[in-house]
Amino acid sequence: MSSAAGKKIRAIRESLDMGRQEFADLTGIPKGTLIGIEQDRHEPKAGVLEIIAGHWPEYAAYLLTDNTNVKQRNPEVEALARELEDQKKAS
Repeated sequence: MSSAAGKKIRAIRESLDMGRQEFADLTGIPKGTLIGIEQDRHEPKAGVLEIIAGHWPEYAAYLLTDNTNVKQRNPEVEALARELEDQKKAS
């Protein structure tokens, strides 16, 4: 993840019209950590990215890849669908 991660997190927070303290309180990310990330003093750890994506999944692709024109997929659901299809063929 590039240093752009901090800028993206800040853009997400601001688009939600939240101050740093409100964002920190809602996500559980310490305010000092948030400030450090937004000011590009350090990169966000995977846990921070997971928390943000968990609260606002609509921003997950943007946060991680810059690509906002993606179709979301779930490999667990796809595996279940294949199993069901195989069961149908076997019956």
